[in-house]
Formats: sequence, C-alpha cells, structure tokens
Amino acid sequence: MKLINFYNSKQLNSLLEQMGAELKRIKTPNSWEGINDSKLDELRKTGEIEIELDEIKTKDGVFEYKGRKVIVYIRDQYFKYHSKGYKFHLTKCNTISTAFRNRRNSRYVVSLRTDGQFKINLFEDNVIVEKDLIEPMNVCKNCLEKIDYKKYKARPYHIKSKIYENFDLAEYFNQFKRSNLNTGLFRNANNAPLNIYSKNFKLKSKTIREKKKYKCQNCGIDLSKLEHRKYAHVHHRDGDKSNDNPTNLEVLCIECHSNQPGHERLKYNSDYKDFTMKKKNLEFK
Repeated sequence: MKLINFYNSKQLNSLLEQMGAELKRIKTPNSWEGINDSKLDELRKTGEIEIELDEIKTKDGVFEYKGRKVIVYIRDQYFKYHSKGYKFHLTKCNTISTAFRNRRNSRYVVSLRTDGQFKINLFEDNVIVEKDLIEPMNVCKNCLEKIDYKKYKARPYHIKSKIYENFDLAEYFNQFKRSNLNTGLFRNANNAPLNIYSKNFKLKSKTIREKKKYKCQNCGIDLSKLEHRKYAHVHHRDGDKSNDNPTNLEVLCIECHSNQPGHERLKYNSDYKDFTMKKKNLEFK
C-alpha cells in the first residue's frame, strides 16, 4: 500500500484550513539505516556464514541469526576423536561457554543444515589428514539439557537416549523458529582459513619473541639465554593457528603455554620436562 503525500493532499489541506491548523514537519536527530542483508542472503543460499563476535546476543536460549534459527559446529576437528564422532550445538552450553571464555570460538561455524551432514577438516597436530570431508554429527547432550528439549531434564535415561538418537534438525528448527540468540566469530566452513600455522609463522614467532626479549608474558620468566630460548613459545590467544594478528599472539614459557586450553599435550614434551627441572634448580632469572 502506498501512503499519500500529506503535504500535497488537497483534501487534507482543505480540512486543515477549516480547522485553522497547519501541517508541520517533525524533525528528529535520530536516523534509520537499513540492515545489510548480504550475510543473511549468503546464509540462505549456502547454509553457513561467518559472523563477527560483537553480534552475539542471547534471547530465549537458542542460537539465531536475523530471525533464522542456526546451529554451530567445529569445522577443524582433531583426527584422534574421529572414532567417537563430533557434535553440533544448539545453545550456549558448557562446551560453548568454555570456548567463549577461552576465546576459542573462532573454530565454530554457523549452519542451517538439516540433513545432519557437515563439512569438516581432520587434523593431527598441524598436519591435514583429510580436507572437506562430509561427516554426520550428533546433537550435543549438554545443549539438550540446557534448553530442556522435549523435557529432556526430567526424563529417565532410556527416554533421554531416544530423544538424543532421534533428534531431527528440521523438527528442531520448526519448533524453535521464534527463539533468539545471535552467534559470534563463527566461520563459513567453505571459506574460513584452515586452523593450521601460516607459512611464515616461524619468522613471526621469532620476531615477537625477540620483541618481548624472550620473557614469558604470563609469569615473567626470562628465557633470553641462547640455550633457554627454545622454552619460549608463541601462543595464539583465540586458538586459531591461522590468526597471526599481533593482538592474538603472546610469548609464553612452555609451562604457561601447557596450561592454556587445548595445550595440555605439551606437558608430555621432553622440553617441558627439561624446563621444569631447570626451573626447580633455579637456572632461570
């Protein structure tokens, strides 16, 4: 329906004249800007989209983007967990909340898929085992618990198992289409950079360690002696190995590095054992 132009309406102006009134323009300092729907269009077309961190909002407990219910999953997966299977998420459950606190949510992708099949990359250490693999995923049980899907919390174990095993994404999207939670820093599975070190990371690592004088930015231990420099590591704060932005990099001793989420394996490294022994013997400043 097209609105009439009140300023050019003869009938309205005649009525205003009879009433002895005049039509005034209302001025406001506020302005309205249309929403850029390019991301929403991409989400509709491809089923997945990358969204910035500051777009995260929570409403009614489940993930949503611009009125569309979405789920999230990790695209770059560890090969060692392949036999156990991977999970997608419906809400900010304990797993997601931990990832957000540790700034590791860049590894997650927003998706509208309803077929239960997802594109993933398999890694072992920093080596790609398989790329663009299409794999089935199951729903996260913590998410079912958090949103109490189909009264999940109060159900006996055998009913909970049925809800989990028979979870249907199409049914979920239809049931929760009005609930609202925005997502953040999630990558498009097709175009997000692989979670592996960049080709020139060694040079960047050397540069930042030199800049920080081989001192751990967490505990302050001095590793500037030539024989101690191997214990100074460069850590990616958000867990994304491809993100070499200077604000995302910090120098940590191997011990502090091993205490970062997902880096516990460093404790089994021979350098870690040597470091802790030398630290115990007060060989560092």
